[in-house]
Amino acid sequence: MRYTYEDLQTIIEKHKKYLSGDSDGEKAVLKSAELYGANLPYVILKGADFENTSFKRALLWGTDLEGANLNGTNMKRAMLEDANLKDAQLIGAYLKNANLNHADLRGANLTNAVLDDATFKNAQFDEKTIWPIDFDPITVGAIFSNK
Repeated sequence: MRYTYEDLQTIIEKHKKYLSGDSDGEKAVLKSAELYGANLPYVILKGADFENTSFKRALLWGTDLEGANLNGTNMKRAMLEDANLKDAQLIGAYLKNANLNHADLRGANLTNAVLDDATFKNAQFDEKTIWPIDFDPITVGAIFSNK
């Protein structure tokens, strides 16, 4: 399903209300959505559900996706610099050529994620972060953090 800019703004506003406990709020659920090239920098989408959504070439720098369901998402060439992906579920996510520089990946689950040519300069991870088999985050510039 495709969403207009106005649709996304409405969903984001309802999600903010949801997070603050407002009865008019609604959790953002955009499963299998087509968000190619979406421009959502610094948006708060904690705990949102984006399972199997396409974020190809999306601009998500500084976006707060803490605890979000991003399983099976296509984030090819997505800009996730400075994004908060703490405790996010990224199982089977396609992150080829994605920019994850300075992202917070502490507690994130990247089981079976495709990370070919993705950048991780100064991205933070911890002992709870689950990486794909045979992936070494240190060699790509990620930093272990136990904060």
